Amino acid sequence: MMSETDRFTEDILSNARTKAESIIREAEAEKQRVLDEAQITISRETEGIIQGARSDAEALKRRTISEARHRAKLSEEKEKDKIMQDVLDQAKKRVFDLVRDDTKYIPLLTRLIEGGIHELGEKMAVIHLNEKDLKGISTLELRLNKDLSGQVKVDVSKEPIVASGGAIISTPDGKIRVVNTLDQRFEALESTLLIEARKSLFGD
Repeated sequence: MMSETDRFTEDILSNARTKAESIIREAEAEKQRVLDEAQITISRETEGIIQGARSDAEALKRRTISEARHRAKLSEEKEKDKIMQDVLDQAKKRVFDLVRDDTKYIPLLTRLIEGGIHELGEKMAVIHLNEKDLKGISTLELRLNKDLSGQVKVDVSKEPIVASGGAIISTPDGKIRVVNTLDQRFEALESTLLIEARKSLFGD
């Protein structure tokens, strides 16, 4: 038979167990609540990280594609520029090859000089030639005298100019000059040639 002391002790222990169980349940519930909140927070943060990573990846993708297109465009333009330079070099070579063929060059030089004299519009003109053409001036003078028929008094400067061919025609005092050198003619033609060649080759 249980004594009063035993009952008293049992009541205390029973109450303690009940209270302990309640505390444990509350602690478990609190732990679960904290874990659930942590899981929600982690999920949100993870989703945010994933979304941020996706955005970063998309931005990186767009930037990489844009940079690749830009590099490709630069490379294409560089290749086009090389082709256009080849076109210019070939055209220049053909123009300056004329200088080595007197049958074609002398008539051309005569036309350039006569055109310059007419453009100058004076009764006296001085012709300036490069060193090579000065050495072959006799043939040129015969052609000029024949073509101009004394309309304009022409002198030839003894000082050579720096030019691939053609001539500079000036008044005796040198104040008015008409530049009809091959270099100047080609330079004037260059921009038109580039536009036409680019349009023909690339449709630009």
